[in-house]
Amino acid sequence: PAQLNFLFQRVDQLRGLAQLDMFGPATVADFLFDKDPLFARLNLTDDEFALYDKIYTHLKPQVPAPDLVVYLQAPVPVLVERVQRRGSDYERAVEESYLARVADTYTRFFYQYDGAPLMIVNSERLNFVDNPGHFALLLERIASMRGRREFFNLGQSA
Repeated sequence: PAQLNFLFQRVDQLRGLAQLDMFGPATVADFLFDKDPLFARLNLTDDEFALYDKIYTHLKPQVPAPDLVVYLQAPVPVLVERVQRRGSDYERAVEESYLARVADTYTRFFYQYDGAPLMIVNSERLNFVDNPGHFALLLERIASMRGRREFFNLGQSA
């Protein structure tokens, strides 16, 4: 039920974006509809996933494709540290092994993703929350994108 509830919430959010004004402000989302089945596959039984997949397949044509996807990736120890630093009660029970499975699933997914232009960001040395300069660097890289797939990796010296 929780996975289906999230699915329907996301579809409702995205339906409102289907008729955006080209000259209006940009919309930024912290999820990508195409990756929703990743969590479902990791967390549901085979029977539950079969039902989820039928519903997902029915709803998918109703959501607009993104203009750009930014995939932030970091090593699992960095993810664990960030989850702990954030201190959200519901995240405290997340095990490192589960984060490793999620990270691996994301890596495999984005390796073959072609649903929209993609920027893959190694965020290990980037701190968008506490360092506005890092966010500005990301915006510069996005603005200078020329291809459908680009990589952003902040060097050791920055």
